[in-house]
Amino acid sequence: KTGVSRRPTLQSRAGLSAALHHVQAAVSMSDEEDEAEEDWRIAKLFAAADKSSPEEFAALVDKVGTKDAIVFGGVMMDQPTARAHFVVLALVDLDDGSLADCLGTRRALLKAAVAAGGAGAGSALIAALEGLLCSPSTAVEGEARESAMSSFDEALKVLWEYEVVSEDELRAWQADERAGRNYQVSSADAIRLHEKGREFLEWVDEGE
Repeated sequence: KTGVSRRPTLQSRAGLSAALHHVQAAVSMSDEEDEAEEDWRIAKLFAAADKSSPEEFAALVDKVGTKDAIVFGGVMMDQPTARAHFVVLALVDLDDGSLADCLGTRRALLKAAVAAGGAGAGSALIAALEGLLCSPSTAVEGEARESAMSSFDEALKVLWEYEVVSEDELRAWQADERAGRNYQVSSADAIRLHEKGREFLEWVDEGE
């Protein structure tokens, strides 16, 4: 026997309790951080999408604005980035089908929103689609993510065929592999998606 008591004292118990409390608080904060905060405007636009004409939806996008926008949990000061993010998350749900199918279904609303967004809104929309598929904070994962990335050229074709995004803005997006940087898109994912863009534009050029 050492003569040293191994029974916790009242003081050590209090210290243990405090330490446990801090650990539990840290775990709780970590769980909250893992779930990225969404901007309230996304839910508002989502709720309005099925009840609005294209013109009404575009007007609502402009009305809610982008001040103090939250994009994948962080404040976004770049207006075109925030606006495109709101539109994409409000209108594109891969639970409803492939990315190309979703864009085709929502083409009228998307076209009106892009037209109202002015110059650069088309390129910003495609960058927001990059973010939807590739941001570390996105809910898209597994087979749905892989399928959408592998067929990204088909999604671009829908945007081009229905004139949601002009060919000039599509080419501007494809030429800038850092277009999705505000959505934390990795270089590897960006290269992969922009390669799909290159393949699609080659197809367009061959047709001309």
